[in-house]
Amino acid sequence: MPQMKHIQLSFLHPPRWIECASEATVLTTLLAQQVPIKHACENGVCGVCLTKLLTGEIDYGTKTPRGLTTKEQTEGYFLPCIATCKTDIGIAQPKVKLR
Repeated sequence: MPQMKHIQLSFLHPPRWIECASEATVLTTLLAQQVPIKHACENGVCGVCLTKLLTGEIDYGTKTPRGLTTKEQTEGYFLPCIATCKTDIGIAQPKVKLR
């Protein structure tokens, strides 16, 4: 049985926690829980799903977040489409808002 991690959705009022399987991407988990997040390529290139990581650690495994600039990385952003939860995490609302 896969180990579950938790994602805190701090942009909701009140904040909400959802479970994420350790092998599932953050994006897949958010979509499965019907959390709105804009996405496109799902392979770390376009940067559309850019989201701020507030707490915890993510892992990209063997994938490279090409859609993430050095400045965005320094500011704490990550790409949920290729990231898995290394620990429980807290995220802010995705940078690119849905219309």
